Amino acid sequence: MDEFETFDPALFGLWAERPVYGDGPAMEDAALADEVRGVLLETKSAEGAISPAEELRGLLNEMTVEMRDQFATFRRMRASAEKALTDGDEAAQKLARADMKAATDAMSLIVRTLEKVDGLQRQLARDRELEAERAADEGGYEEAKARFMKLIEERANENAVRLYEAWKRDGPPPSVTELLERKASKPPDSTVGAGEDSGQGIGGFDQTPARDTADT
Repeated sequence: MDEFETFDPALFGLWAERPVYGDGPAMEDAALADEVRGVLLETKSAEGAISPAEELRGLLNEMTVEMRDQFATFRRMRASAEKALTDGDEAAQKLARADMKAATDAMSLIVRTLEKVDGLQRQLARDRELEAERAADEGGYEEAKARFMKLIEERANENAVRLYEAWKRDGPPPSVTELLERKASKPPDSTVGAGEDSGQGIGGFDQTPARDTADT
């Protein structure tokens, strides 16, 4: 039973959504702080914004506070029972032993439950960190991709303007001039096809021997 004397339930504290370093902002104006606490806030519109994981975190925090208070209560109960074992009569000692057993069992259950709650809180914290890292990685990739595509577009526009200015100043480059001349000297495909078809028709007509009607 000595482990309960050295056990500190304050070790199982409340878990914040994100780690907070340093003390929170101090309210210097006590009157203003009391006035703010008395203001009723409309919270229905924000109910849907709370994630299930955040609701679970809040529930586990409430359970931690409640069990810490219960642990302190059973510790005082056991201390009173120990005192009755030494100072009370036989009936009081018998009742004190029953109270000590019940208090010890309850404290053991509270300790195990606090450990499980703390494990769940740690798992939630790890899941939040992994989710934050994943979201940061995805956001960073999309941002880098958009920045890279914009850089390509800017460089392409700069090259297009430079080539256009050079074209206006010096005329088309030799490779473009050669390509234009080659295209201009080559007849369209439709003309070539029509000529070939007409030539084949004439040649076929000329090469076909005339039938002698007198032989028939």
